[in-house]
Amino acid sequence: MKRASWIGRARSWPLLAVLLLSACASSPPQQSTSNARPAPGEGDADQMAATAVALWGASPVTNGSQALSQIQKAAQAAPERPEILWLHLRLCTEVPGCEPQPIEARLRKLDPDNGAVWIGPLARAQARGDARAEAQILDMMSQAADFNIYWTTTVARLTPAVSRMPIATSTAQAVPTPLTNAMNVTIGWLSALAIPALRPVTAACDEQDVREPETRVRCERVAKALQNSDTALVEGLGLGLAQRLAIPDSAAAMQVTDKIQTLRHQNQAAGAVVAAQVEKEKFSEQMLKLMDQLKKEQDVSRAILRWAGQPLTP
Repeated sequence: MKRASWIGRARSWPLLAVLLLSACASSPPQQSTSNARPAPGEGDADQMAATAVALWGASPVTNGSQALSQIQKAAQAAPERPEILWLHLRLCTEVPGCEPQPIEARLRKLDPDNGAVWIGPLARAQARGDARAEAQILDMMSQAADFNIYWTTTVARLTPAVSRMPIATSTAQAVPTPLTNAMNVTIGWLSALAIPALRPVTAACDEQDVREPETRVRCERVAKALQNSDTALVEGLGLGLAQRLAIPDSAAAMQVTDKIQTLRHQNQAAGAVVAAQVEKEKFSEQMLKLMDQLKKEQDVSRAILRWAGQPLTP
């Protein structure tokens, strides 16, 4: 049996396939008629977070310090929102001179079951060449219940703020679509922040490392945590890792292959449904409501397929 290619190649997997939004003549899928509204003060946090990501996205080198200042203010305005802390952590990691450890500690306290909170310490242990610390951190990561990067929540909360920025209307269009444009650029910026964060995990569980029995066991557990993610990209990384660790042609390997094929189908089919739509802004508005209500990107894809009457399996 030919094994499916490892889907840990991050850029081949879109983080929710809405980059090709061309929207919908009828109403897109909805979970309820009401849309969650941010609590008092949280709207300001969303605006500051959106400004931070936009500054970084426009020029990481030139605007890094300004972006960091804005996201720090957002985190202070909404200290109980893990998605804001995650953005603070990612921007801190990308901006030279910023110390991420205090932010990591706050995020671990706020979301202790999330394996993503150990990415930074893992990367630093690898940079030092500290194999003992790397093993200890990988062990902590392997005990995580999930591996979340708060994708749909962040896109849903930041896009409206970005839609009010010049970048949402800078492209000449016969019919302006600022909300759709904002969603597209927001997804692009967040993808650029998310993808590099995952590299230490794949490095810790590469083909050479997993030959060592204890590392192999840890990586098998990490793969399970990765599969329990709120993002198709991270779930795909977990499935890819599980595929490499499985005995070829075994029942476990075939089960992983089936999951890979299903995840790929749901992403691609949902993306095709989105790309086939007509009324861009109407569809984008409903998509954001759906993303605000469903915390997993995969659930958003499945909701789109159910609405379109498409099968959930290949």
